[in-house]
Amino acid sequence: MIYIIISIIGLLAIVALFTFLSKSKKKTEETPIIAPPADCCGAHAICEKGLKKVDEKIEYFDDEELDLYRGIPSDQFNDEQIDQFREVLYSIRPEELSDWFISLEKRGLELPDVLKQEIN
Repeated sequence: MIYIIISIIGLLAIVALFTFLSKSKKKTEETPIIAPPADCCGAHAICEKGLKKVDEKIEYFDDEELDLYRGIPSDQFNDEQIDQFREVLYSIRPEELSDWFISLEKRGLELPDVLKQEIN
């Protein structure tokens, strides 16, 4: 009887050892250490937004109709035009707002002053 108990304990110890070794091996394989570029400041979210500004590709948010207002100063919009901007603004998810502002900037569109106040 004692031999069976010792055998079971030995078997459990071997299984535990193999489990431990396989997990530690997977951790080193799954998470390779990649050094950031030398000019990286550590503010990845900001850098990524900066890269989106540099990229020439324009991302649209189902707001192509706003391109009609290219070149109009932010204090010159009428109520109908402001409502078109407002409709798009309130349909965008909060995490996409900065991307939408970048899109407007690339397209030469200014956000109406009224909406700037609503955002703040």
